Amino acid sequence: MNMSEEDVRQKLRDLFADDRLGAGSTLNPETIVAGARRRRRRRQLMQTTSGMAAAIVMVGGGLTVFTIHDKDNGAAFPGDQLTMGAASSSLVQPGPASPVPPASSSAQPPEQTSAPQHSTISDGPVKPPKSTAATKPPAPGKVTTGSLLTAAGFGKLRLGMSESEAELAAGPLRAKEVRGTCTYGYAEGAAVPGPASVSLTEGNGITVINPSGTVHTPEGIGVGSTEADILAAYPGSTKDGGAYVAPVSAVSAYRIVVAKDGSAVSILLTSINQDCQFS
Repeated sequence: MNMSEEDVRQKLRDLFADDRLGAGSTLNPETIVAGARRRRRRRQLMQTTSGMAAAIVMVGGGLTVFTIHDKDNGAAFPGDQLTMGAASSSLVQPGPASPVPPASSSAQPPEQTSAPQHSTISDGPVKPPKSTAATKPPAPGKVTTGSLLTAAGFGKLRLGMSESEAELAAGPLRAKEVRGTCTYGYAEGAAVPGPASVSLTEGNGITVINPSGTVHTPEGIGVGSTEADILAAYPGSTKDGGAYVAPVSAVSAYRIVVAKDGSAVSILLTSINQDCQFS
């Protein structure tokens, strides 16, 4: 049952006029009714604005929360109106469930360090340098000047020829001389590349051919060759006084005479086993 305000006032008048209260009341029914009216209006306002208590409004890049204050008892309702946003900073408070989002960062992203660029220009696969350890030693200097003296002989003269065979091939020996068992002579002419002295025995035939001019061997050893060249060409060489004896076959050897500086100055061909002089 709903009662009007006038009915409420009348009930209050009758209540306060009742002698059973024992004392006259100083309360004014009009004041009570007016206060009740104000509270009713506040309750209606609360019902219509309850959904707005937690509303969040973005203002100036932040959040502004509507708050309502009661001037009398600090309730969450204003006496006459709602204040929104930055118009009344004293009435704006951030709600506990509505954290203000952080402002957008103006920091620049770190600069990316560019990796060193590699050249794309290529002429093909790079070949590794040749190993010096596998490099062959330089070939000995080859001498080709002068006449050729082989391991068998000089021109048509051959080691082991008898005196008659030698004269048949190259003509009579000049300045022939016999000393002991050895015969010495001198051969020249078309049968030999150049003049050469020879030594021979009756049993072994020609045992020494000693050209008087410049000669070289098939291995490139000649006048001017160094000791290193001689040893490289003939690893089995042995030193005999001022000459190197270099075997070149089972029965013959070169006798290479060297100067004090080690360079070759002359070469002759000799049988390995013989007793005649190197005339």
